[in-house]
Amino acid sequence: MKSFKIISPAKINLTLDVLGKDHQQGKHFLNTFFYRLDDFYDEMTVRKTNDSFNELECDHPDVPTDTTNTILKALELLGERGWHIQLKKNIPIGGGLGGGSSNAGVLLKYFAEQKGIPLDHLEKLARSIGADVPFFMQDNNLAYAEGFGDQILQSWNIQKLEIEVINTQVHVSTQQAYQDLDLNSCGKNIMKTESLLQSIQNGAKVDREFLQPYIHNDFEDSFFKKNPAFVQQGNLCGSGGMMWKFRGL
Repeated sequence: MKSFKIISPAKINLTLDVLGKDHQQGKHFLNTFFYRLDDFYDEMTVRKTNDSFNELECDHPDVPTDTTNTILKALELLGERGWHIQLKKNIPIGGGLGGGSSNAGVLLKYFAEQKGIPLDHLEKLARSIGADVPFFMQDNNLAYAEGFGDQILQSWNIQKLEIEVINTQVHVSTQQAYQDLDLNSCGKNIMKTESLLQSIQNGAKVDREFLQPYIHNDFEDSFFKKNPAFVQQGNLCGSGGMMWKFRGL
């Protein structure tokens, strides 16, 4: 079987509200709007082998290639064996752009389509890999999520937004980002998120001018306290440390 390529795009969060913590599961409740960056992606070259195991290679030295990698977790979830995957890593790790979740999500979606597995069934399994994974299994490029950010309640396909990703060279551990949060100061912009959802549901044209007043991210306060040089340079990507802004602004 010849090898084939799968594109694995990044994401940003247009809004991100942290609404408390489920202490039993150790996870935080989120409301968020995801937007997929279709022109910024990792590349996976996938090849079938005669082996009874899966193998992952990556051109980035900091990406694990053992069973902790989301790609191998996705294949295991599907019961797939004998795949060799070469990952070309373009999405920075520790940047809040969802690279690892995207790798898993697009693989799950590909095999779901090949096997005829209903996507909603696979989404339930995908949450065991990561909260962002179900978003990357959507056909649409914009989605609203609740729960731990893993419950996709609605999605839309909007005209492409011109986004510039800002490489801060700051690596942020997601675990550390959550530890740095002041939960008492989070969730104060939830009305913006709810208003944005209502407007989109009512048929608003979603472009950068429309979105600008709604954009916010509860991780920004703690990130900018640690990295004051980046204040007013743009918006934080997820839990950080990459940033983004509308191109030309």
